[in-house]
Amino acid sequence: CQVDGVSISEQQVAFANDQARQRGVDDRVRFHFRNMLDTGFGTRSRRGIWTNETTMYVDLHQLFGEFARLLDHGGRYVCITGCYNDVTGGRSRAVSQIDQHYICNIHPRSEYFKALSDNGFVPINVVDLTAATIPYWELRAQSSVATGIEDPFLTAYKEGSFHYLLIAADRI
Repeated sequence: CQVDGVSISEQQVAFANDQARQRGVDDRVRFHFRNMLDTGFGTRSRRGIWTNETTMYVDLHQLFGEFARLLDHGGRYVCITGCYNDVTGGRSRAVSQIDQHYICNIHPRSEYFKALSDNGFVPINVVDLTAATIPYWELRAQSSVATGIEDPFLTAYKEGSFHYLLIAADRI
């Protein structure tokens, strides 16, 4: 298989390409300094796309539009992301603190499914990983790498205002 990674960080791209070289997979694994909203890859040139904790930095409709262009019909998109629970109301204070800390815009859960549907994706599996992430944040709060954002994450997760989801969707 061939793997192409995309990042807007030149440092991340250089590091990742160096890692691919060191592991002897650089003939099949390449990383590119590009914007995921406009990758420059060919239409229907991908069978799968995966994002991890990046969607809160972009407009979901624009992102999923680009992914719909890239994926052939039947291709799969998998995303791991945090989203706020709009069933319980608007953005909670804890979610707003996370937004401020990471300078992002955490989307409501429903916006993921609307943007996916609007761009020809059908969710086939949604896994709520929220409970599994709480021990990480509890441990991190006690560690030397704590930044102060741990309490808002723990509050948001425990009060149910923030979810950590894995969403798998097929391009129809």
